[in-house]
Amino acid sequence: MHGSGGYDGAVPELSVNALRVVRAVAAHGSLSGAARTLGYSQPAISRQVSAAEKAVGQPLFVRGARGVTTTRAGELVARFAAETLAGLDRLDERLDELAHGPEVRVRVGAFPAANAALLPFALARALRRQPRLSFTLVEASSPQLVHQVIGKRLDVAVVASGPGLPQPALEGLRIAPLPGGELRVGVPRGHPLAALEGAVPVRELAHAPWIVGKGARDEPQFGAWPTLTDPLIAFRARSWHSRLGLVAAGLGICVVPDILAPVVPENIVLVRVDDPNWLGRSILAISRNDGVEAHEVIIRALREPAADQRSP
Repeated sequence: MHGSGGYDGAVPELSVNALRVVRAVAAHGSLSGAARTLGYSQPAISRQVSAAEKAVGQPLFVRGARGVTTTRAGELVARFAAETLAGLDRLDERLDELAHGPEVRVRVGAFPAANAALLPFALARALRRQPRLSFTLVEASSPQLVHQVIGKRLDVAVVASGPGLPQPALEGLRIAPLPGGELRVGVPRGHPLAALEGAVPVRELAHAPWIVGKGARDEPQFGAWPTLTDPLIAFRARSWHSRLGLVAAGLGICVVPDILAPVVPENIVLVRVDDPNWLGRSILAISRNDGVEAHEVIIRALREPAADQRSP
């Protein structure tokens, strides 16, 4: 740079921080806006702008009562800053991939109860083994999930199978049984059923007010205990949050799948039911038979005992 401020063809001595500041000031049209975005004080922003202007030998911004406007040189430097910083970000990503391997995205789906508890803990375990994993999550009914796996829109899905559920066609898919297929009954703490030792005889549930799910026919939902013939329905609620809230308030009891136990509020007790007529349900992890290692990591994590979860 010439002392007179003229450009002599040398590369401007602009620091990366100065480029970030110029980009932010140009985007916000104010020093204070750039300061808030970057987490700097306004005097620090002013110093970086002054350093950038000294480096290029021209004013980059014109100060006014309502902020700053960008000069032609400022527009040029702001565009250069955006391109350079984007390039540095890409370089950082490539170096990270070179050191640790590329990020692997896995598309995973589950029915709502599994999506609320079983899947999150499994994904956390998978990430501890393979930190380069990232996920796209889908929540849907089991038949919808099966169609998405077959159609290659999902890689791994957690589905339910058993009496009272639509039975999706699983031919040609890899099927891995998962723990947690039992059903329990959630009752408010202090409820008479909570005080009984061992499993509750199903006859004790016959006259209880039930809180059940609601939704379209193909949506996953839970009614009263499956073998009761004429249960008393007190409330219908779409979400698990609503159902469990009604139970906690003492307004009824509800069926709770075993896999939901880790996230059930502490003021709800889950009781086992002694019912010889109930055949049970199964929880399955399904995927295509493509042998992708990242998919195998997810399935193994789903099948592991969940030592980090609340005991039911």
